[in-house]
Amino acid sequence: MMYIGRLSALLAIAAAPFSSAFTARGNGFLNLLSSTTAATSNLHISSIIHKNKQQSSLHLMSPHDIMDADSISTATSFILSRGSRGSMENAVPPSEGVTLTILTAGFAAIVWFLANEYKYLKEKSNVMDGALNKKERDFTWIDLIDYRLDYFFSTNEWAKVILLFGLSYVLVVFGAGLLVIGDSDDYDSISEAAWTSWTYVVDPGAQADAPSELIPRAVSLFVTLGGLLVFALLIGIVGESIGEKIEDLKTGKSRVFESDHTLMLNWNDKSIAVIQQIALANESEGGGVMVVLSQLEKEEMEERLESAINAKENPLDLMGTEVVFRQGNPILENDLKKVSANTARAVIALTPPDFDSDEADANMLRQVLALKALDEDFGSDGERHVVVELQDVDNKELIKMVAPDFAEIIVNHDMIGRLMLQCARTPELAYVLDSMMGFEGSEFYFDTWPELYGKTFKEITVRFDEAIPVGFRSEDGDVRVNPMDDDVYLEGEEILVLAEDDDSYEPNDGTYPLTAGDCIGNEEECPIYDADRPPEKILFCGWRRDMSDLISQLDEFVPAGSELWLLNKIPANMREERLLDGGNKAMLKLKNLIMKNVVGDHIIRRDLKRIWDTNAQGEYTGEKVTLDQFDSILILSDETAMKSGEKGSTSSDSRSLAAVLIIQDMMEKMYQLKKRKFASSPDPIKPPCVPVSEILDTRTKSLLNVANCKGYVLSNQIVSSVMAQVAEEKDINVVLSELFSSDGSETYIRPVEKFVDLDEEDTLSFWDVALKARQYREVVVGYKPADLDYDDAEELIINPPNKSVPRRWKEGDKIVVFSLED
Repeated sequence: MMYIGRLSALLAIAAAPFSSAFTARGNGFLNLLSSTTAATSNLHISSIIHKNKQQSSLHLMSPHDIMDADSISTATSFILSRGSRGSMENAVPPSEGVTLTILTAGFAAIVWFLANEYKYLKEKSNVMDGALNKKERDFTWIDLIDYRLDYFFSTNEWAKVILLFGLSYVLVVFGAGLLVIGDSDDYDSISEAAWTSWTYVVDPGAQADAPSELIPRAVSLFVTLGGLLVFALLIGIVGESIGEKIEDLKTGKSRVFESDHTLMLNWNDKSIAVIQQIALANESEGGGVMVVLSQLEKEEMEERLESAINAKENPLDLMGTEVVFRQGNPILENDLKKVSANTARAVIALTPPDFDSDEADANMLRQVLALKALDEDFGSDGERHVVVELQDVDNKELIKMVAPDFAEIIVNHDMIGRLMLQCARTPELAYVLDSMMGFEGSEFYFDTWPELYGKTFKEITVRFDEAIPVGFRSEDGDVRVNPMDDDVYLEGEEILVLAEDDDSYEPNDGTYPLTAGDCIGNEEECPIYDADRPPEKILFCGWRRDMSDLISQLDEFVPAGSELWLLNKIPANMREERLLDGGNKAMLKLKNLIMKNVVGDHIIRRDLKRIWDTNAQGEYTGEKVTLDQFDSILILSDETAMKSGEKGSTSSDSRSLAAVLIIQDMMEKMYQLKKRKFASSPDPIKPPCVPVSEILDTRTKSLLNVANCKGYVLSNQIVSSVMAQVAEEKDINVVLSELFSSDGSETYIRPVEKFVDLDEEDTLSFWDVALKARQYREVVVGYKPADLDYDDAEELIINPPNKSVPRRWKEGDKIVVFSLED
């Protein structure tokens, strides 16, 4: 309060020359100012007035004297004596003191701020003059002020608000002061003058009630014009603030407050499929929350989602799941906090688009480290984990090294390659895998059933009416797919099944007989099935970066002496270098395959008619084949499509679709020609194989159906389904890895004759066939009747109903199994 008193005194001193303009009103401006000063500084104005009351001027005081409290009181009292005509009889109302204190303090703060800014600009001007070294100054004070204002407004988020209040304050003080100074009986107190000035600022119509004197009307006009400027500034600030907030909401800058949600990082051509699978997984719970963080604009991601929902072909159904989008960098800690990554149930880290394989995997490494840095305990409880999409299998160990506990790795190219190889040799397998990988039908679940403790796997095979037992998971997390028949289900273990949902199945009473599998160990009573396979001819159309891995995987599947023909536009003398991938891959050491090189384009008919082998120098070796001689034809996606996002996927699918149509047409013509040429031959003519094409965009599926193309693998769809399943249950990754590996139990389609002697017995239940398959250590998961195609037999392929009901089996029926051997 002492400092406010001093400031008031200083203003009083400055206002002394105007004292003669005041009237004899005892509560005039200076009287109020002095009274407020005395009240706030606790200085009693008594008898310190200069003895010579006739003296018409103040004694001059030094700055030291001014800051002295007694001097302040003396000066203020003297001004009071002049303004009040020597009388102090009228008391000052408390409200007047408060008003004047507020006005004085605010005015002093503004003066202090401007003085400091002037000092700063003066110093800056001197520094610049010194730097110019006596050269002609090339800037003005206006330039310095502009620079300072620019800095102030760009670094202080409250700068506009401060400016607004500052202008309003100056207008109120200026107007109030002029109204009090003006010779009018309408404003006999500073409070009344300040309130009137404030009404002029906020209400332009208030000037209509101004007194008729010149000064009040001039003040009302000036303050009203200033008020209009303030109002315009207020509207601009409010409008801009609301606009910025709406823009923040549109661009997804606000924080997400969710827990137990699924978080997807980055956006690529698998995102829509992942969202669909997570929505299917949440359906039984009435929906859930999925949060997406990507560097794409929030509006763009929302438009893509909306487009998928409104699609005429296979529209996206969220089934109650709420999808929240946020724009940001997934490898930055602040952006991960924004989407509540540390409270997410599972994180799905997709490869960012437009990255090559090595760069994408390096980004995924940093992604995992960012999650670990966000929360050191992330995944330590075993409840939360991150599903990481990688491009190169060689980088898998790097992720395991930094996150062995919570990172589940899906190697995109490796999985697609294995899918393609399995489907190329058995094209119908694509339907089975598509049904098994997604949440639309039956999927994998773990659960504990104490009533089955001590039972063998063979006994458990027929204990679930609505599920297919596949294996066990031990207490330490080891998963055993397709165990031995005498493998016992121990306490604390879980049973792995294929079921429609986690609450859709339970054990039955266990009364179904196991006699159908009694021939195990008695080979004379079991059907004999010759599984020997002759060498195969396989054609690969196109080229991929991971071609070396793909060929190595194929070498593990095929019989010895099989031939692999590579048809692509890469010159033969450059292929060995491409297979080495710049030294990142080892030299191929093939045991079963013999490689043949063909240079050409698989969407050009003349190149498909001349499938001639060439050596490393590009010379023809004289060996040639025709399309109808191949046992399997695999059409690979273009290498450029792997790093070109959705545009590249569409381009690659267009070429694949064209290749399938051309190859099918050429092979059909060759087949019909052979039928006519060898019509009299008793030997059956081998029908052409079904070419299998890799399809990246699920929207291409409808075009394939229109074109009657039977062989295709929706690679992105299946990989997305796998990632979604692993996000829901991390140990599913072990199961799926084994099903896609040549070392574990793979998925096969068997003829029913392998398990059933149709001449002896043809009426058996599904469980009977499943028990007979156990003699080969195979798990039967479904079947396809001969008179139905795979689309019509969708409910029977995986986990069929009525497992205990006998049906008549016939030639052409197919059995879907998990088996250790082909």
